[in-house]
Amino acid sequence: MKLLYSFLFSLTLVFSAKAQQSNNMTLLGKLDYEQGLNDVWGFSDKQDNEYAIVGLVNGTSIVDVTNPSSLNEIAFIPGPTSVWRDIKTFGNYAYVVHDSYSNGDSQGVMIIDLHEIANDSIRFTTFLPNYFSRFHNLYIDENGILYLFGGDFGNGGVLLYDILTNPEDPILLGSYEQFYLHDGMVRGDTLWGSAVYAGMLLAIDVSNKSNPVLLGSVATPNNFTHNAWVSDDGSTVFTTDEVSGAYIAAVDVSDVSDMTVIDQIQSWSSETNVIPHNTHVLGAYLVTSYYCDGVTIVDASDPTNLQEVAYYDTSDSTGGSFSGAWGAYPYLPSGNILVSDRQEGLHVLSVDNLNLSTSNTNDLLRLKIKPNPSATEFLLSIDRQLSFKVYAIDGSLVESSGYSFNSRQVSIGSNWKPGVYILKASDASGMLTSIKLVKT
Repeated sequence: MKLLYSFLFSLTLVFSAKAQQSNNMTLLGKLDYEQGLNDVWGFSDKQDNEYAIVGLVNGTSIVDVTNPSSLNEIAFIPGPTSVWRDIKTFGNYAYVVHDSYSNGDSQGVMIIDLHEIANDSIRFTTFLPNYFSRFHNLYIDENGILYLFGGDFGNGGVLLYDILTNPEDPILLGSYEQFYLHDGMVRGDTLWGSAVYAGMLLAIDVSNKSNPVLLGSVATPNNFTHNAWVSDDGSTVFTTDEVSGAYIAAVDVSDVSDMTVIDQIQSWSSETNVIPHNTHVLGAYLVTSYYCDGVTIVDASDPTNLQEVAYYDTSDSTGGSFSGAWGAYPYLPSGNILVSDRQEGLHVLSVDNLNLSTSNTNDLLRLKIKPNPSATEFLLSIDRQLSFKVYAIDGSLVESSGYSFNSRQVSIGSNWKPGVYILKASDASGMLTSIKLVKT
């Protein structure tokens, strides 16, 4: 059963003069910075205190987010000026990398010891592997292998290091340099690499760390593959393309020699030129940061029918710019979600309700569609004030209607070309549903 949300269960705490657009998510706390932000990651200690590790243009900030209504920065580590910082944790350590930089010396891989973080005490060292000075991103797998992506080595593929043996002194194991890799994540012996300039998702066998081997590749919908995250069952990889009007895509990877895009979805707003950044899998859901559109949550329990279930817009920015949300971290024990907005600071958010099915939500909207999902045309039965817009799979608007009054029936689709369409219907209060239609 598809899980969707209800505006009726959503409470919004306003921390500024301008209320943000949201559905099924609540702002619990916000911390402003004088410097611009980039990525964010999370950490929890043995006392169940929770922390945000926030990348800034001029360094790294560590914030106690245990009480979201009273956020407390406990440490700031200055670093070279860089638009790009990315963070991952392993055990009681955080690893931070930056890409191109100025006004300072490279920190290579900064390793932060978090053992005494509960006492507001941290220690850090820097690791400059073979004098390489920058990396675009990193990942650490369950076996304590550190993967450094997009650096100033070779083609900028990936370097593999053992950090299990000594977390503060990584040991080089191997590299893969056939493609520049912007990002990647690893499950078992498979690295899912984002070859951004080639526009492809790569499946790479890393069982032999000294000799990774390409198993297969597939083009992502907008040919600028920025990040990828694999489903818990390993059968689907979800990707983002970091370009205007791009999609979150679901890729069937059950056969890595014949991977196929099986669905794709854009964010909640009517602006179809927004840019997705990073998506992460949280059980049956995708948590994705969107420039200009904040953070979205998509139900991916059926990867052939992705459905947006919640969102919170952290930004006043609109359109296809690179302003707004950079990172979203959904793995804190509390279930709270950390979002780093480039201009608007650190946000701590909660999800309000994921217990209503699609049919429940459509009943609340008093909206029925027949036949569904495949037909030559569709009949909408509307029994309240609703507006709707229909988009083709390329993001173009093909049909729309303003708020209706009283009961009516609307026939749509007779003039559409065969293909996949997304209908977004909303009421005046903000409750929204997204429904896939297939014109035959």
